[in-house]
Amino acid sequence: MYSILLSLSLSLLLGFSGVFLDWWHWAWGIVFTIIFAIVIWVLIARNIGKRLQPAMEQIQAQMKQGHLQLAYQSLEDMLPMCKWIPLLKGQLQAQMGMLALHLRQKDKGVKLLEGASFKNADARLMLACIRYRDGEVDRALSILEITAKVNKKHPLLHNTYAWMLQKAKKGEVAQVALAAFLKKNPTSAPTKDNMLRLQNNKRINMTPFEMQWYQLGLEDPPQTVGQMRRAPKGFREPPKRKKGG
Repeated sequence: MYSILLSLSLSLLLGFSGVFLDWWHWAWGIVFTIIFAIVIWVLIARNIGKRLQPAMEQIQAQMKQGHLQLAYQSLEDMLPMCKWIPLLKGQLQAQMGMLALHLRQKDKGVKLLEGASFKNADARLMLACIRYRDGEVDRALSILEITAKVNKKHPLLHNTYAWMLQKAKKGEVAQVALAAFLKKNPTSAPTKDNMLRLQNNKRINMTPFEMQWYQLGLEDPPQTVGQMRRAPKGFREPPKRKKGG
């Protein structure tokens, strides 16, 4: 990343210039280099942040107004900034992927979600569910296994992982997964209920997660739930198809 290379280059130049000029010992050169690197990185990060925050606020406004294609384009326009900000690309691709899916551009959306940050639990969860629906069960489980290790406080993610494991006849592994989650989140009522269900060889119940669960497309919602808003917050509900149209 350019910002890291720039901060390291300048800090090395400043830190060891004093050594070459015989102003201080080489050991102090190392100390000053580290200090300069931190200070320069903070200054660069603040400068980039001043440009990044307004852009993200604009994108959020576009999404709330239902201008999803415009929001997607705004995110795409920010990609050059990834050269300066570590981990930004994964965050942008996660949001772009989710928007592409909502715009019914599945292939583009899946490709973008593949590059999403592992810390973006919602994006990785959606990717795993798409792979699962496409019959790539092992790939879906692999995605969730890694994502669950990074996101240890995401109930829907961990319960979906257990749901897939149970469907794959891996009930014992599902119990281990939920037990690990409950150690960090002992108050999660849906997880405790599903853990008890697994121990009694009963089917995992995902209905407590309501539309968050049904939006993943792994189960059809009941009629009463299906009448609720299907689009995530900040997205416009897609128009219903007319019969015979």
